[in-house]
Amino acid sequence: MTMFDRKRQSPRRTDEALRLVSVTKVYGSGDGAVTALDGVTLSLPTGSFTAVMGPSGSGKSTLLQCAAGLDRADQGQILVDGEEMGGGGEAARTRFRRERIGFIFQQYNLLPTLTVEENTSLPLRLAGRRTDPERVRAILTQVGLGERLRHLPDELSGGQRQRVAIARALVTRPAVVFADEPTGALDTRSARDVLGLLRETVRRHGTTVVLVTHDPVAASYADSVLFLADGRLAGHLAAPTAEAVAERMTHLGDVVAERHAHNSPLMEV
Repeated sequence: MTMFDRKRQSPRRTDEALRLVSVTKVYGSGDGAVTALDGVTLSLPTGSFTAVMGPSGSGKSTLLQCAAGLDRADQGQILVDGEEMGGGGEAARTRFRRERIGFIFQQYNLLPTLTVEENTSLPLRLAGRRTDPERVRAILTQVGLGERLRHLPDELSGGQRQRVAIARALVTRPAVVFADEPTGALDTRSARDVLGLLRETVRRHGTTVVLVTHDPVAASYADSVLFLADGRLAGHLAAPTAEAVAERMTHLGDVVAERHAHNSPLMEV
């Protein structure tokens, strides 16, 4: 067992990594107002791997942005690792994100002039925390990049760049890692490798991962899937398979279309 393993297995203050209570987000006003999130309440335990899916415009990206503190909800309560993401200025919210949240994006967001090792340690430097070279190298070894420490992003494949992004997300020991379509720019094999790495991270280190995706195959790597439609929770699927997720998405799309046609309330599917 490495030092990295021992530290990641240390107990957290709470068994609940993320809680949303009646979270609402509205864009615009008057007749042009769009309710992106409509009173969403959910709870995710520490060490879980959850995929979030829904039709286009369902609110899944807004859910990620609000839960991760990248955007402010208009109403409701958001708690990460037992601590409320509440008031205060943008500086306070930035500190909260840097201490408790990790991000993995579709386009990697690596700085091209920094090496793999420097990109990975960047969140620590931004937060004013001591950089532990041993820990950084241990994480990069865990994601299969122990021999690429001095390489620049342009010298890596897409899958390797996303592995750097995963290492960067983990280096601060966040309570929750949010992954926004992390395989969208990858080929099938690289996507499978990255998803397997995320699942291993959850299993091996107790990391909590929230994956926003449109891909049933990607969702099948998660422990469970939450479905959104019209800004509301519209279903849950445990132990998902790609086939079951695709079937549920097809059914949900039909339900949403029928609801819009008849202007009727959305039923959970």
